[in-house]
Amino acid sequence: MLAISILIIASVVVYMFYESQKPENKNLGEVLINWYIPDYDKLVSDSDLIAVATVTSKKGIWGTDDGEKPSGFDIYKSGIYTEYTFQPDDVLKGNTTTIIGRAQGGEVDGYTLKATQTSSFEVGDQVLLFLTNNKDADGNRILWYYINWPGVFTERDNSVFTNDVYGNISLEQLKKDIVDSESANI
Repeated sequence: MLAISILIIASVVVYMFYESQKPENKNLGEVLINWYIPDYDKLVSDSDLIAVATVTSKKGIWGTDDGEKPSGFDIYKSGIYTEYTFQPDDVLKGNTTTIIGRAQGGEVDGYTLKATQTSSFEVGDQVLLFLTNNKDADGNRILWYYINWPGVFTERDNSVFTNDVYGNISLEQLKKDIVDSESANI
C-alpha cells in the first residue's frame, strides 16, 4: 500500500513538472536586434526596392520554414515574426505590385516574442520602405522581405517621411538621390 501511495505521489509530481514546463501561453522573451546601419547613400544604392506603401494586413507567424507552430521545446528556438502585406502607393526603385515583409517579434497562438529595434505598424499606416531581396541558401529569391528597422520611415507630413536614424526625407529629395545613386553605379 505504501509503495502504491509513493508511486501515485511520484506520478503526480512528474505530471505537475511536465505541465509547468509546457510552453503554452508563455512569453518567449525578448530578442535584441543589432542592425547594420549604413550611411544614407549606401541605404539608397543597396536597396533593391524603395516604395511608399500602405499596410493592408498584419499577422503573427512562427519562424519555421512552413510558418506552422513547432512542437515541444522547439517553440523557443523557432521565434515569432509579424508578417505584413503592403500595397505599394509609389514604387521609386524596383518593381512590384505587392510587398510582403516580416519583422522579428509579435504574437501568435497565445505566444509573445518581443524584439528591440524593430518596426511595428498597424493596418492603414503609410510607410517608406528600403528593402533588399531576401535569398535562400541556394541564392534563390524568397518572396518576402526582412523588414530592417533602419530602412523604414513613417510618414510625418504629406510626402515627408522620418525615422530615428536618418531623420526626415522628402520624396522629392529621395527621387533625386535614387537617380544620383544609379548614375554613380553605371
